[in-house]
Formats: sequence, structure tokens, C-alpha cells
Amino acid sequence: MPIQNTPDKAGKEPKDHNEILEALYQARTAGRQPIMRFEGVHPLLESGGIDTAKTYKLVAQGDSWFDYPGDDIINYLREGHGHTIKNIAVAGSTLNDIVYGPVPKNWLGIPQSDDVSRLEELLYLMEKNHEKNDPLQGVLLSGGGNDIAGPEFFSFLNNKDAHLHNPDAMVVAGVVTETFLNAYRDLVKAIFARADTLQINNLHVFIHGYDYPWPDGRGFTMFNLVGPWFDESFNKKNFPYNNHDDLLERRKIVHDFIEKFNDMLATLASEYPRVHYVNLRGTLDEDIALWANELHPTTQGFSLLADKMNLALHQVIQ
Repeated sequence: MPIQNTPDKAGKEPKDHNEILEALYQARTAGRQPIMRFEGVHPLLESGGIDTAKTYKLVAQGDSWFDYPGDDIINYLREGHGHTIKNIAVAGSTLNDIVYGPVPKNWLGIPQSDDVSRLEELLYLMEKNHEKNDPLQGVLLSGGGNDIAGPEFFSFLNNKDAHLHNPDAMVVAGVVTETFLNAYRDLVKAIFARADTLQINNLHVFIHGYDYPWPDGRGFTMFNLVGPWFDESFNKKNFPYNNHDDLLERRKIVHDFIEKFNDMLATLASEYPRVHYVNLRGTLDEDIALWANELHPTTQGFSLLADKMNLALHQVIQ
């Protein structure tokens, strides 16, 4: 419901649109300070022929890979590599939320409103963090995983007894190749339009795919309240997990899904010279110990993923 134009309980007049955006900005960034630069040159940079470590000024929007309890990719980019990042990612966000949805209520107590969208908040964040003498250099995006995991995964999966291809090719083509790609295009176009308004001439957008998870029934360990994200759908479609071969069969299906998702992101990057797709597949190798659950890496896993993101930043931003 839109905010009504009436005084609040304290008798104060309601805040206007910009005041709401400013309050959101202050709440998101409270207590976040620039991090000291990582000492020395990271080995992955050296292997890529980079002999000087740099830091960049960035903003981020996304899902739990950017907003995970404890450590995530953004934490390691900040603390391990020294980048200055203002981050408004919210765990559990779908791509639909990020591009078209309202600002969600999260643990900070930020109220949901039909008046302020996630996209509008990101564009405002860009404006707040760009200065002529200290320009914003990049936007980091993470989104799409929650659109295909959880209950949504059921629709992508054919029953094993039907002897059809998995994941369902037509559903994947309609959702990932068409709907997701269109959503990312809308997001990127809005970002570059705002960059033009702000006269940011060399803004770069970084998107990443996901690595290949293990659909083994593990959820988020804190009170077991969140997840698992694939197990229930696999069980309902007659793909039980009774032994390691069963797990490998499940993983092959998820693997093929991840391939299509990454292909979609590569297509997007090919359409925009300043959109850069970071391929994170194979970063965690075949090591299930680097996955905390069906959807999220461990602390060490996130560190390895952040190292690759850091390399991509150095390879692109001059």
C-alpha cells in the first residue's frame, strides 16, 4: 500500500520520497567503514600478471552470496582486498525482487513499501557514492539463485519415472534464457542510464554466475530454519538420496541448470561493453567440504570466490 499523506502518531508530517531513500541509505550503511588495503599482492593477481594490488570504489546489490551470515563475497572483497563497497544486498532476494520488487523488511527493521523499489534504492546508492573527484567505479550484482532454488526448483524438474530430460529444457529456456535475461537487461539499462545522468563515463558492471552446488539436503545450520533448497523437489520427483551415486545424479541435473544460467549471463555481457561476467564455475572444484549447505559455500569457499572477483576487478578497471 502506498504511504498515505497523513501525519504519523507523533504528529509529524510524513517524509517525502527523498527522505525515505536517505533513511534507507543511512540504515544500510551504518557502521560500515572503509577497510584497510590488503597487504601485498594476492597470488591470484600475480598469476594473472598483475604486480600491483589496487582498491576500487564500488556499490553492490544482490542475494545471500553478497549477504550471508558471517562471511560472504563482499566481506572478503572489503576486508581481504581492501575495496570500499556500499552493499544493499539482502539474503533470500530473487532476481525479480532486485529488479522489480520493493525494498524488503529485513533484520534491520527496514519497512516494506510500494513507494521505494530495490532498483530505485540502488540508483540512489550510486548517486550517494559518486563524486567528481572520487568517482564510483563499479556495480557488483548477484542475483538469480533464489529464483531457481527452493519451491521454484520443482517446476524445472521432470519426474524421474517419466524418463524425460532434466532439467526441463522448455522451462529453462522460458525462465532463464528469456525472463532472467530480460530482467538483467532492464537492470543494466537502468544502471547505465543513471551513470549517464551522473556523468560517470567509465562505470563497469560485474555479474557472476554460481558454482556447482551439492543437493544433499543440508540447509542453513542456524536452527535448521532455512533450506534445504533442492532436496524436497528431488524427493517429490523420485530422485532420492540414499547413496553417493544418487547424489551425483542429482548434482548432474543442477550442474546442467547452472550451465544454462551462466550461459545467460555470458550472453548479457556480450551485449554491453561495460558489463563483465565473472565465471565462478570450478572455483570450489569437486570439494563438498567447501559448501556449507545446498546453496552456500563455507567461509573458505566465499574467500576463494572473492579472490576471483577481485582478479576480475583488476583486469577491467584501470
